[in-house]
Amino acid sequence: MYKWPFVQYIGMTSTSKSFCIAHAVLLRERQTDFTCALEHLKGMLEDSIEPRIIVTDRDSALMNSCKQVFPNATRNLCRWHIRENIKKKWKGIYDSEAREDFALLWTVLCESPTFDEYEYNCLKLQEMLFKIGKEKVWDYIHDSWLLRDKENFVSCLMADRLNFGESTTNRVESQHANLKRHLNGANNTLHALVAYTIELIEAQKIEIGATFEKSRITLKRDHNLQVFYKLHYKVSIKALTLLEKEYGKLDKMIQSGHTCRHQLRTSMGLPCACEVERHLDTLVPIPLKSIDPFWRKLDFDPVVP
Repeated sequence: MYKWPFVQYIGMTSTSKSFCIAHAVLLRERQTDFTCALEHLKGMLEDSIEPRIIVTDRDSALMNSCKQVFPNATRNLCRWHIRENIKKKWKGIYDSEAREDFALLWTVLCESPTFDEYEYNCLKLQEMLFKIGKEKVWDYIHDSWLLRDKENFVSCLMADRLNFGESTTNRVESQHANLKRHLNGANNTLHALVAYTIELIEAQKIEIGATFEKSRITLKRDHNLQVFYKLHYKVSIKALTLLEKEYGKLDKMIQSGHTCRHQLRTSMGLPCACEVERHLDTLVPIPLKSIDPFWRKLDFDPVVP
C-alpha cells in the first residue's frame, strides 16, 4: 500500500505542448531514488527526444539527479513553487490589503523582458513592501531568491538559452492533483495506482493529439503571411503566433532605432525579428529547417535521428 504523503511525481514534457508522459512512484525523495527513476525514464526514450528543458522546485536532490542524468538539458526553477515558498514563510503578506499588488509586482518582476526593466521592477517591489512594513519579506526574496537564482526564473536572464516558455511545473502539479482525485483515499493498491495512471496518460494523449491535428489543418488569419508560407500546417499554431508577434515588432523596432536582441531565437528556437526582416527584404519565405524541431513535431511517431 502506498501512502500519498510519500509519493513524488516527476513530470516530463512532449514537444508542441507540455504534458506528463511518465509518473514515478517514490517512497523516499533521496537523490538515489530520483536518479533511479530518471535513468529508467531515459532508457525509455530515444536519444533524439531526451528532455531539453527541465523545470523543478529547489529540491537539491532532484536538481542534482536531473543534472546527472540529463546533463545537456536547461534547468530552471518553477515560479509557482517560489511564490508558494514566499507564502509559507511570510504568510502575513497574504493577509494584508496589498496582497494583490504584491502578486502583480512579483509576476511583472519574473517576466521582465530586459535587465533594465528587471532592476526597475525590483525597486518597485521593494518600495511597495517597505511601504507596508514588510522589509523582512523583501530581505527574504532578495537574499534567498534574487541573489542566488534569478538567472533560473527571471525571463530576461533565461533568454540566452532554450526554455520554450516553460517557467512552472503547473501542468505536472495539475495532473498530480487530478490523479489523486481519482484515487480512493490515502491508501491504494499498486494495481489501482497503475490503472489510474494509464487512464490519465491516455486522456492526455488524446488531448495532445487534438492539438497536433488542429495545427495540421488550421490556419489563422493573422498567420496567413507570405513570409510564413512554408510553415503553414507544418508547425504548431503556438509557433506561428509567436512569429506573428515578432513580425509585429519590426515597425516599432525600426522607428525606435532599437536592435534585435535575438531572444526568440535563443529562448524559443524560432526566427527572431532580424531574421524575419531579412526574409521580408529578400522575398524568401522562412524555411521549415529554421524552426526548432520542438515546434515541428505534430505526431506521436518515433523520432528518427
